[in-house]
Amino acid sequence: MSVSTMKRLTVFAFRADADRILRRLMNLRCVEVRRLEPDGAIPALRRLEGDEEALARTEQALADIRAAIPLLNRYSDRREGLGRIVHRFDPDVFRRDGSEQKARDTVRRTLETERDMQRLRAEETACRGLMRSLLPWMDYDAPMNQADTRRTVTLFGSCPPGVDTAALTARVEEGAACLEPVSADRTGSYFSVTCLREEEDRVRDVLASSGFVQAAAGAVPLPPQAEYARAEEELARLSLKLENAEEKLRGLAGSLDLVEILCDVEDTNRTLLLLRRRLAQTERCAVLEGWIPAFTRDAVEEQLGRFECAYELDEPLPDEEPPVLLRNNRFAMNFEWVVGMYAYPKYGRYDPTFIMSLFYFFIFGLMFADVGYGLLLVLGCVAGIRLLHPRPAMRRMLTMFAYCGVSAILMGVLFGGWFGDLPTAMMENLFGLPLDSAAGHFFGSGLWFNPLDEPMTFLILSLAVGGVHLVAGMVIRFVILCRDGQAGEAICTIAPYWVLFGGLVTLIFEPTVGMILSIAGGVLILLLNGYGVRNPFKRLLKGLGGLYGLVSYASDLLSYSRILALCLVAAVIAKVINMITLLGGTGWLGMIVMVVVLVGGHLLNLAINVLGSFVHTARLQYLEFFGKFYEDGGVPFEPAVPADQYTEQTEP
Repeated sequence: MSVSTMKRLTVFAFRADADRILRRLMNLRCVEVRRLEPDGAIPALRRLEGDEEALARTEQALADIRAAIPLLNRYSDRREGLGRIVHRFDPDVFRRDGSEQKARDTVRRTLETERDMQRLRAEETACRGLMRSLLPWMDYDAPMNQADTRRTVTLFGSCPPGVDTAALTARVEEGAACLEPVSADRTGSYFSVTCLREEEDRVRDVLASSGFVQAAAGAVPLPPQAEYARAEEELARLSLKLENAEEKLRGLAGSLDLVEILCDVEDTNRTLLLLRRRLAQTERCAVLEGWIPAFTRDAVEEQLGRFECAYELDEPLPDEEPPVLLRNNRFAMNFEWVVGMYAYPKYGRYDPTFIMSLFYFFIFGLMFADVGYGLLLVLGCVAGIRLLHPRPAMRRMLTMFAYCGVSAILMGVLFGGWFGDLPTAMMENLFGLPLDSAAGHFFGSGLWFNPLDEPMTFLILSLAVGGVHLVAGMVIRFVILCRDGQAGEAICTIAPYWVLFGGLVTLIFEPTVGMILSIAGGVLILLLNGYGVRNPFKRLLKGLGGLYGLVSYASDLLSYSRILALCLVAAVIAKVINMITLLGGTGWLGMIVMVVVLVGGHLLNLAINVLGSFVHTARLQYLEFFGKFYEDGGVPFEPAVPADQYTEQTEP
């Protein structure tokens, strides 16, 4: 329920141990290594020399591995689940037992095989193209690239459909030329034209006027039929080679698990080389600086104690801004990413995650008050966690929505939401049961009331929740000011509003007392809101500004009417879906249509309103709640960690 206290870590170690120390700290997942700028006051301290060639090799190796994995996946017979596959391994064992080298060889051979297959596919495409181009010339019985003589030229080509071949033949043969038809199909007429070399220009002009397209005869050294047969044999040979290459990839795919482990190993190596750039060095030592959460001090000291090094753990300097790590209980930690979407709190300031998570849980349920939808949301999120094996960030998000589904179930029981009014609609239209029974009342109105029947009551409830939410934000602000030694400002600028709000609420029950409290609150705001301002005139102006601020509070309060709007939208859409479904249908086709409308409609309504409830609940936290006290500007804590796309290491 707070921002974790940070310690500044400084480590002096032998340069030969720098990489091993970095790996140990990465495995702890609690050390953020910051970029150390050499101090001019210490001439011996300079940037640690980075191995650019090693980084380039690692990045290339990582690119090759990531290119090989999809290829091996395509030919693997490994059973794939819905989620990611996680391999648990020991890095030292992976390196010593030859698995790493086997994985590297697999990547190399996979990429070589893929390059061979690309070349074979290109040759296969060219071969098929040649065969298609030969089809119109199958009746030509001579090599097409040997048709020219010392005095004559032979042109091969075609004219579009509709060209008068007889007229074209007459025009071509006006000189020393001969046109020989070869074939015709829906794409045009194919023929050869032989003429004296001195007649070539005239013949080409005549042919061009009829849309003549010359064929590439130079690529056909044999008669077309023989060339086609040779191309068929070549195509069969290429297909056999492709089959052999695919079989080779199927064999290599047996090492897919090792290649995936190697991907994370190489990605971790890349991270290590990038971290080295943040270190500084002396002649013999490397210097590391970073941040660790105070509660991880023992674990960090244990790992550093394994090396001959000196280290210090200090408090942040006054002018430093340590990174921010939120630390909450098992329930609230799942809502931290919602706070992160807005902004992290400044270091040392109040973390609102816990109190926000309670309001988020409650308001989401009010907006989406339906037992059926809530149950689907819970089951879907729990199934996602169990089947998809998500990473921690995704796991927390799914867990949060599962909690929100529980809230929707509870509110649905209170307000009678069961896929809208599905139970009562079925009782009335399908079974002819009365709705004035105990079951009808429970499913129709819940334990309290139905918002569709009493929208004004639900609106009052929504505004009441909003009032509590706003006052909670003011209470947090009050406590923060008192903690910072500004109790006078807290009492003078916040407490008068509570007197006024209490009076307005009391007006409902005791008008006289409520009027007195309201007037007293307004006077206190006018007189005390200028706390700390010595000039009486400016103090009065600030008091008037405080009274005018009531407009802002009223506007914020009205924003909570969206709780009613979201609740009614979900309920009305569900009711319409149920009404359409229960119109009925005849025969099997009608029953199928009813089931499709019922299931599809409710799933669509679930998706739309989960998104709407998430967005609008978050908006109420960000604008109305956080606006009362929140101090943002923190930078998230980003510890150096090993890659975990495919793996989990079995050692710390």
